[in-house]
Amino acid sequence: MSPSPVAIVGGGPAGLTAAIQLARYGIPADLYEPRRLGGLLWNANLVENYPGFPEGIPGSELAERISEQFSRLGLQAISRSIDLIDFYPGIDRYLLTAGEETFQAQLLVVATGTQPIRFPDGLIPLEAEPDVYYEVADLPDLSPSRIAIIGAGDAAFDYALNLAHRGHRVMIFNRSDEIRALPLLVSRASAQDRIEYHPQAALQTIETLEDGLRLKVVDAGRETAYKVNVIVGALGRVPAGPEWTDQAKDQKQAMLQSGRLHLIGDVHNGSYRQTAIAAGEGLKAAMQIYQFLKE
Repeated sequence: MSPSPVAIVGGGPAGLTAAIQLARYGIPADLYEPRRLGGLLWNANLVENYPGFPEGIPGSELAERISEQFSRLGLQAISRSIDLIDFYPGIDRYLLTAGEETFQAQLLVVATGTQPIRFPDGLIPLEAEPDVYYEVADLPDLSPSRIAIIGAGDAAFDYALNLAHRGHRVMIFNRSDEIRALPLLVSRASAQDRIEYHPQAALQTIETLEDGLRLKVVDAGRETAYKVNVIVGALGRVPAGPEWTDQAKDQKQAMLQSGRLHLIGDVHNGSYRQTAIAAGEGLKAAMQIYQFLKE
């Protein structure tokens, strides 16, 4: 099998932007994404700091626009989840494993984003798991429901606004008094009559009912029960992506310095997770790859 010049793992804003710019250079690239293109933009209620949209733009609409731009260039994603990354220095080639399949590439762009932190083992009863989500984009179309969000960061308040605008009633439970969300999001949530905020409210147990879930919460020092239809965990996020072989790990820093490897977007940006940053890094990586291949 002849290797692809470039493999891009991840189809969020960073990976898509890299693929779009590489196509403009005439450089073939294989983009691997098992889910729909657009990444976490599908969760975003409103993106207000992406240039060119003075009124802001819903995250789902921006995801669709970037995906359409990718498709109009004749590009198609490979619907595979890359499980393992290996690198063979003798032949300067990456081997990407997806189940029983193996793909090869000369250069690698990792744009795998982040994954949610899940509830601790034992907290969610097995029978309640179908009603527990970590991404708003994964929720099915629901008739107006009562939804509990556990967490107090940007995602929690943004998810709440997104769901409230869909007609749901939302309760945000924060186990402490500290809110880690953007004040603008908190202010908007406070002004929304479909959103309740509960500080010092630690989730203790979850019980299944015939028509929903019962949450027992230590709320301001006393135990209170709340009936909801769905729970959304917004407990934070950590980098996502495939495993790396020991050999690939040993070569990682050298490959980054040489220009054969690029880490872009949320997968390496810590708390600096913004669509504009991800897209900029995708563009920069493509430009660096063009210069690398040219030289």
